[in-house]
Amino acid sequence: MNWRSALGSLSTSLAFLTRIPLPSSLFRDHIAASSAAWGFPVVGLLIGFAQALAVGLLVALGLHPVVIAVLVMGGSIMLTGALHEDGLGDVADSLGGSTRERKRAIMKDSRLGTFGVLALVLMAAIKLGFLMSLAGGFQWSLALGVLVGASVVSRALMTVVWAVLPAASTEGLGSERPSLVIGLIALAIGCAVLVALVPLAPVVVLVGALVALITAVAFALFARWQYGGVTGDVCGATQMLTELAFYGAALSLMS
Repeated sequence: MNWRSALGSLSTSLAFLTRIPLPSSLFRDHIAASSAAWGFPVVGLLIGFAQALAVGLLVALGLHPVVIAVLVMGGSIMLTGALHEDGLGDVADSLGGSTRERKRAIMKDSRLGTFGVLALVLMAAIKLGFLMSLAGGFQWSLALGVLVGASVVSRALMTVVWAVLPAASTEGLGSERPSLVIGLIALAIGCAVLVALVPLAPVVVLVGALVALITAVAFALFARWQYGGVTGDVCGATQMLTELAFYGAALSLMS
């Protein structure tokens, strides 16, 4: 892979996972998201760093932790276009289906049901609680360690799950799976970033990553059982659940 191909893959990853406008010159060579998925943890690094920087700046301005949490979470949703939250909501709604076919049909429905609303409310509560706790006793080392760590690890694990599980259907994102090599590269990048973050908050980062990994394995097995494999919504839910698992572990250790 030459530098131009690598830049194109990273641009594709950034365009796929965020709403950041990029110049068209970066997309002269069409690269599928599945081929560029090794760059997902790199995008996670940028998102996590942006979140940590935002929390630090808002704390410096003297804003209340509740206000900081709402602003940072809102900014994160705007940055990603609620891509992963949509997947989590759809997967939660699918739990009301009685068969695999029915569950997959529910996930394709653009309408949000009761289970989806409850899942997103619970997600918001965990995330806001963590961000408020982080802002209330702000430390740069902890903010960078957890926010960057959770963002990178969750997107690396999402890529691995996407690569390892079979496609649940012949349509949609799940059918365009990345190769196992792409998944392993993403995992290697995630591990490298994690190693760099460990000195900032050793226990919190390592425990958070371990809990996220366990969550990813458990959800992958669940997806294989309930849907027959991976879909785009399963990928999004994987990212959200592993990120929340990381936050939850960090929050329990911080309190």
